[in-house]
Amino acid sequence: MSTYALCKAVHLLYIDKPTATAAAAGDLSALDSFDLTADERAALEHKDIVALYRLGVHPILLFHLSAVQNGREHYVREVVPKIQDVPNAFYDHYRRAR
Repeated sequence: MSTYALCKAVHLLYIDKPTATAAAAGDLSALDSFDLTADERAALEHKDIVALYRLGVHPILLFHLSAVQNGREHYVREVVPKIQDVPNAFYDHYRRAR
């Protein structure tokens, strides 16, 4: 699957309230419309933000997804320290811009 399509799936999980509510309750059937690999689907099902970051999902999308799933404090406290040295095309792009 393309990174763009995976990012679209992540976006759907937090932008659409009925989908976000269903996902919070464990119903991830909305993901069936996306051609996800087993790793991508597992990362979404397990709410593994670090794995999604490794798979190339844009950090801003992950921040919003994490905020919907866990609250913003969780992202800052639990996710940011774990992604500091993980390669991500978006992070590398912004880092070079400094």
